[in-house]
Amino acid sequence: MRKFLFIALVLLVGTNIFLFKRLDSVRKERDRLDSNQAALLSDVEHYKTEAGKNATSVLRLELTKNELEKKNKDLTKTVDDLNIKLKRIQAATTTVTKTEIEIKTKVRDSIVYRNRLDTLLNFRWHDSWIDLRGTIDKGVLSAKIESADTLHHIIHKIPKKFLFFRFGVKAIKMDVVNSNPHNKITYTEYIELKK
Repeated sequence: MRKFLFIALVLLVGTNIFLFKRLDSVRKERDRLDSNQAALLSDVEHYKTEAGKNATSVLRLELTKNELEKKNKDLTKTVDDLNIKLKRIQAATTTVTKTEIEIKTKVRDSIVYRNRLDTLLNFRWHDSWIDLRGTIDKGVLSAKIESADTLHHIIHKIPKKFLFFRFGVKAIKMDVVNSNPHNKITYTEYIELKK
C-alpha cells in the first residue's frame, strides 16, 4: 500500500511541477501579447531633445520567427540577402529619414572656354550636414546634393510603477536620435525575436 501511495505522490508532485511550468509559459506569452498590443496601438512619438535634435520614440514588438515572416516580408528578404539565418536575429530596427531643406544662395557667373568663351551660373550652399553644388547652363540645372546623418538607437526598459515604487519591466522602448537638424525621422520600428 505504501508503494502505491509513494508512486501516487511522485506522480502528483511531477504533475504539479509540469503544470506550474506550463502556467509560467502561458503567463509569459500573455505578457508578450499584451506588450505587442500596446506597441501596435501606440503612436510614434516625435520630440526634440534638450540640445534641439529631432528624436523619435516607439515601443518594442516581440515576435516569433513565424510572426516575423508573416508580418514583415521586406525585412525577411533583406536578412536572406545578407545570408543571415532568421533564427540568429535578436533584434531588428528600421528607421527612415527624410531631408527637406529650403535653400537660398547666390548664383554667380563663371567663365568657361568651349571653343569660345562662355559663362555659366554656379552656386554652392553648405553647412555641417548638407553640401549642395551646381551649375545652370543654357537653362539646364545640374546639381549635386550630399546629406549626412547619424542615427542613434537607444533601447531601454520602462519599469512598472506603483505609488513611488518602481519594479519589474512594463515595456521595452527604443528612442532614435538623429544629428542632422534638416532630417525628420518619418518611421521607425523595433522588432525583437522571441526565442
